[in-house]
Amino acid sequence: MSLMQRLERWRGMISRLPALELEGAVRALLVHFFFHTSDKQRVELVGEGPRTINVLTPTVFKGAGAFRLSNRAVFGVPRSPGSLSCSYFEARTPESLIEIGPGTVFNNRCVLISEGAFIRFGADCLVGQELQIFDSHLHDLRLAHRRSPDPSPRGVEIGSQVFIGARVTMLKGVRIGDGCIIAAGAVLTPGFEAPPMTMVGGNPARVLGPVPQD
Repeated sequence: MSLMQRLERWRGMISRLPALELEGAVRALLVHFFFHTSDKQRVELVGEGPRTINVLTPTVFKGAGAFRLSNRAVFGVPRSPGSLSCSYFEARTPESLIEIGPGTVFNNRCVLISEGAFIRFGADCLVGQELQIFDSHLHDLRLAHRRSPDPSPRGVEIGSQVFIGARVTMLKGVRIGDGCIIAAGAVLTPGFEAPPMTMVGGNPARVLGPVPQD
């Protein structure tokens, strides 16, 4: 049987599948593909229990650095926009580190790039769609050197039980205390710091006040 004949046979089989079954099958295939093409040797799972990674939507892990991931972290939300798109986690240099604590859940289409420092999440964070975090400018900002890497990356530290809305951007040196809320669309400029249990929003971001209490 030729390749075209096999493709036509598969097309016929796929067209007869119920829509939800087809969506789930495609998502599972994409999850497998992107994780299979990841730099899996760089991924360290930490914590007691199963030595498996909870990747529920397409996610890729790339780079020469290290990933230290809790086996209770979750990557992707199937019943959410972008569930067939790929989240991208890169520890770009040998010195780079991305560390994710237990119970932290990422929604879809997130981008985290560590380029020589670290990006660290505590426990039980909730992360909205399309989060972007960079621990460097990715380029030297000086005009004559803009094709070179940032010479001074600075780590990004997110505490525990932080709630991050959709389409948030965090730049190098950001520090977020435990229990904070980061409003959708906020842009946290280099070196921004949020004390524990505060609400943050805006572009550029600022502290808006305390997190509401019961």
